[in-house]
Amino acid sequence: MGGPQPRHDGRHGLGRSKSFLSTVCPSPRLVHPISTLVIGLVCLVLFAGAAIVSNVFPNPTVTWWTTSIFVGFALLSVLVLSAFFLEDHEVSEDGLAFRNFVGVRRYLRWSDLRLVRYSPAMKWFRLETHAGTAARVSVMLTGLPEFARLLLHNAARGSIDSETFNVLGATAAGNPPSVLR
Repeated sequence: MGGPQPRHDGRHGLGRSKSFLSTVCPSPRLVHPISTLVIGLVCLVLFAGAAIVSNVFPNPTVTWWTTSIFVGFALLSVLVLSAFFLEDHEVSEDGLAFRNFVGVRRYLRWSDLRLVRYSPAMKWFRLETHAGTAARVSVMLTGLPEFARLLLHNAARGSIDSETFNVLGATAAGNPPSVLR
């Protein structure tokens, strides 16, 4: 795909200020907070451990479906860990270079956006181009105000619906949507 590709230097933006980003990185990056890693690891250990322990120490409540449920939740934890290590978003004046949780790299230009919507239920911004390329930007990511500022400044106003425009405005001002509500 055309355009710059995101860099992944292993750092996850903890404590990065806007001035740090502008002096060290040519483009701000959106990354998962360290809490995503902690939650993923805790859940993986908890559910994988429960699956193992429940089958090593026999008891009357162990069935194939209880083990399957524990393994299923452990696998979901692996997806959370995958998102932490693989997802990467880099914003610039031109657009968004990103890598999703399975490692696929893509680039979209602000000028190519057809639709920008915020999903309160999923807690993400969905950006879609005229060619059908879509990116989802979670409200959990650090660096969201700069993303919102660049999106509002560079995308065509007609591509952003009115509710999303208001949410992006608040986010650019430093008030992103709550993850909990």
